[in-house]
Formats: sequence, structure tokens, C-alpha cells
Amino acid sequence: MATTRTESHQCDWQSTLFDDCALPGCATPVAVPGDVCQSCRAAFGDMLTVRADGPDLDPEQVRADLAARDASTRDQYRAQAATVAAAQQVSARKRNQICWLCNERRTCTSTGGRWECTDCQALPV
Repeated sequence: MATTRTESHQCDWQSTLFDDCALPGCATPVAVPGDVCQSCRAAFGDMLTVRADGPDLDPEQVRADLAARDASTRDQYRAQAATVAAAQQVSARKRNQICWLCNERRTCTSTGGRWECTDCQALPV
């Protein structure tokens, strides 16, 4: 049975010798900061272009720019996830659900993992 690597694993010495690929989400080591790994080049092909007309940047500046970009992206994803989570908490009621008590399709509220309509929630316990 063949095994597949699903996670890139970096040793301590790799993190000091090599930088990660410049594309977000790829942790494949590359020799030059800001460079793209071979697997990303193969995957994205002509969509990637090399800019030779830009200013020569210090490797530390490239690392700082990529870290700032990645931090900004992570912050945006966190904000988006928080917004989605807040919207899901607010809208506990959902249309076209089957109430577990009366078996009617109505606008119900999720209670304890089951859907209850307003009429059944008003029933005495």
C-alpha cells in the first residue's frame, strides 16, 4: 500500500538555510527569498511571470514584505471567519425545516440539535 505525503515537513536546519516559496500557502523550501518552487511553477505555468525590471531588494526586505503580506491575508481570513460565525449564531432560525415534534415543514429554531417550530416551542412542558 502506497502512502502519500499530505503535509510538507520542515526540519530546523531547513528553516535557517532556505525560505518558503513566495506563493501563499506553499511551504516548499527555495534557495532565493521571493522565488517560487518548481511544483508551483508546474501547477501555475504561464500564470506566473518573472519581473526583472523591479528594483533589487535585499533578501531581508523580501522576507519582511512576504511576512507582511501573509499576516495581512491571515487577518482578513480571521475577520471573514468571525463574520460568518457571528451570522450563523444570529440566524438560529431556518426556513423549510421539519419540526421534530409535529413533523410539519416550517420555519424552525435549532434546539439541542433538533428543529422546533414556534408553535411547538409554545407548548407547555
